[in-house]
Amino acid sequence: MFEIRSLRTLQRSSRVYIRCIHNDTLRNFIDQNRLISKSTVFQGNLYEFTVLRELDEKLGMINLSKVGGAHDGGRDIKGMWPIFQLYEEKISNGNATSNLENIPKRTRVNGSLLKPLIHKYNEHATDTILPALKVLIQCKALSTTKVSPKELRELIGTFSSMVDSKHKNTTIAMMCSPHLLTKDGLTLINNIKMPLIYTRIEMLRPIGDNIYDIENSGKLINYYENEYAEQLLQGFGIKNWINE
Repeated sequence: MFEIRSLRTLQRSSRVYIRCIHNDTLRNFIDQNRLISKSTVFQGNLYEFTVLRELDEKLGMINLSKVGGAHDGGRDIKGMWPIFQLYEEKISNGNATSNLENIPKRTRVNGSLLKPLIHKYNEHATDTILPALKVLIQCKALSTTKVSPKELRELIGTFSSMVDSKHKNTTIAMMCSPHLLTKDGLTLINNIKMPLIYTRIEMLRPIGDNIYDIENSGKLINYYENEYAEQLLQGFGIKNWINE
């Protein structure tokens, strides 16, 4: 019990450290760009830095970097997601189980047959370190509107052009926005043959002229896996990680 408590204390300290680093980055960006703070470019970049913080701290993504620019290929952020290693840590500290009895070896989604990744972990857990998943992330810092099929099709097109069929199940597309999906947007992502995750992440809340509530706003408040991602990632308990 002492070892488990010590590990949890260490993990909490690590998350606090990660958050502090990202918060410093946010403060520096705000300070260095005061002259353009009213522009959409500033708000878009500020939101991307906020997304970086939340995905790193709450979901354990690593090597995250902003892409941006004319040659971003439709991505705003790229990185890696070591879900196998993270899941191993959850098991070690008592926050997950390795019970696979209710997870099928193969499952079909929208006509595509796939193998849930949890079985890949179970087969290799004792003899090798499995590679992290790649993540392609698009951010939409929409001020009032929900995310519609129009915004989602760009990300779907990016995934289709950048990821071949061999790597479709080891690469995750992610859309981040401060608002919910429209009904049509939800229908669209649940009928595609690729893993797509939607995360609702707040924009930082302004509390003065060029002053933002960095500590208490910009939080990840919703996490949603489309049907393909849900079947591919079942068993890892990722939705629970956000609240730990």
